[in-house]
Amino acid sequence: MDKGTHREKMKIEWVTMNMRLSGSPMNEENAAKIAGGEYILDATLEEHLMVTHLMDVLPLMEGLLDLQEELSTQTLAKFYQKVSGGEEAEYRKSTPVLFHLSYNPVLPPEIEGELQRLFARLHDGRLTDPLARAVHVHNHLIRIYPYDQYSEIVARTAMEYELLYSGQAMYPLTLTESEYNGALAEFLKKGTEKVIYENLRLNKLMADSQNDCQT
Repeated sequence: MDKGTHREKMKIEWVTMNMRLSGSPMNEENAAKIAGGEYILDATLEEHLMVTHLMDVLPLMEGLLDLQEELSTQTLAKFYQKVSGGEEAEYRKSTPVLFHLSYNPVLPPEIEGELQRLFARLHDGRLTDPLARAVHVHNHLIRIYPYDQYSEIVARTAMEYELLYSGQAMYPLTLTESEYNGALAEFLKKGTEKVIYENLRLNKLMADSQNDCQT
């Protein structure tokens, strides 16, 4: 597999990961077809739109990386706009009950300050492991849950962006939706980041092994 084909495969894997972790049974074959402009009878209109929007996020990420844009609240707003199909990013005005995580996020007046503290820590030089940095920003964006919709997809986008910004490749999570939600619930309850970190590390090792075999 050449580098261009591998890169496109990783993009479809990332899109499929987001669909899976959002509760959709979308597989890579159908995601690739939708990304290529086909209409799939087995997929809903909402799934078609989400695959299209997720594909739109990827060139945005590449453009921001070319500009060497450090992850910030402004970057999150750009991700949100693409994921939502063009809506302006506004922080939520109420506090939802996240039943799937058994969690209530921070109060709306706390969102801006929590985000500022998160990015200050991310960029203060103390977190040197790029995988740990990516997992840290992902988990704390889930904890903060800045938007009424798409907060989890934005968090996963920020995780991949931080990996790429740190000179890594994309390593989509291979957890099931249940495993993912369980890992997040564990983090929100106890601060444990091991499950998502280990999954990311394993996927990096597998990707590196495949790259070694191709060289």
